[in-house]
Amino acid sequence: MLDSLRVRIATGYALLATVTIAVLAVTDSLAVAAIVAVALAALLTLAITRTIAASEREVTYQAQRSTATLETLVAATSQERDRLAAALNSSVDAVLAVDPDGRITFANAAAERLLERQHERLAGDSFALVMPNEQVLAALRASRQDGQRHAALIEQPGRRHLQVITTPIVSGGEWSVLVVVHDLTDVKRTEQVRRDFIANVSHELRTPLASLKSVIETLQEGALDDKAAAREFLARADAEVDRIVQIMEELLELSRIESGEVPLAAEPVQIGQVLARAVARLRHQAQRQGIELSLEAAPELPPIQGDAERLERVAVNLIHNALKFTPAGGAVRVQAACQDGSVVVKVSDTGAGIAAADLPRIFERFYKADRARSGAGTGLGLAIVKHTVEAHGGAVAVESEEGRGATFSFSLPARA
Repeated sequence: MLDSLRVRIATGYALLATVTIAVLAVTDSLAVAAIVAVALAALLTLAITRTIAASEREVTYQAQRSTATLETLVAATSQERDRLAAALNSSVDAVLAVDPDGRITFANAAAERLLERQHERLAGDSFALVMPNEQVLAALRASRQDGQRHAALIEQPGRRHLQVITTPIVSGGEWSVLVVVHDLTDVKRTEQVRRDFIANVSHELRTPLASLKSVIETLQEGALDDKAAAREFLARADAEVDRIVQIMEELLELSRIESGEVPLAAEPVQIGQVLARAVARLRHQAQRQGIELSLEAAPELPPIQGDAERLERVAVNLIHNALKFTPAGGAVRVQAACQDGSVVVKVSDTGAGIAAADLPRIFERFYKADRARSGAGTGLGLAIVKHTVEAHGGAVAVESEEGRGATFSFSLPARA
């Protein structure tokens, strides 16, 4: 545009000089030629001024268009960046971007939670310091070198299992490698529970089946001819069959509760009366074992909505469990009170207690904490307690210190 303007000005001045020379040649009068030159110069100046003004307007217009386009591009880029950040922050997996120098240039909210660091502090930190694991660092280096995706499975303190995936970013600027961290702790724990469940079912069934096989072989070898011995062996076989039947019934009961197939009654229940019946059922056993069994229920407890019969089974299971692991001379105390809109029931004993490592798994099917608690019983009672209470909209809990007894509790929402 400027070159075109220069050409126009040069052409105008050349035309002015030509006309002036022509007038001077025709009139032979310097004054007339000067007048004509001045007039032409004025006209030329006006034309140039208009041209310059038009050019300035065009330049201003083009500049404004460029500015608007640039602002639009900047806004679009910022919006896309915000969308990307929002998408990454909504991910349940930790996502980190690492530059060619091995420093973190981006970390989403999940990375902050997983790595237990403040979000702002991660950016700029060395990745090797944030996750000092040789397998992960080797995967990071390999992704830089061969441009391929790599993965590493690691276990961190506290039995936390992580899968770390490193992916190179082509033409990513300061983003050289993208690191995604999956927390597999719950998956690993579920797998362990499944393996333990299969092993425990096999163990619980193998013992009575082996005993039955032994009884049958003994009877076949001649014990049938000895009526007294035959009766003894048949009684033993009958007890083992009862144990197998109990395991099957409790498994089916637990399965029905978990699947919601059990129709729970929905009627007002006075939990104090439920606990009184449960304590009465086990009073004789407590006396026989030399254990003090007491009930303390707060007056005027609000009713709850539920199934009285199944809640009584919950209380019986917890009290029976406490009696089983409390030595003679000890005590089992059942308490009920209202707390924050819920009715809370606690069953405390002065028995052997439970190790801290066992507490998170104490309500699992067939789980038995230690040798002190691995005697008679199927190991399904506490699992049934947990799922029955949860089916009523409540929650279970346990507090214990090894050698100082245990307190099992469950809470149920009070009826509005």
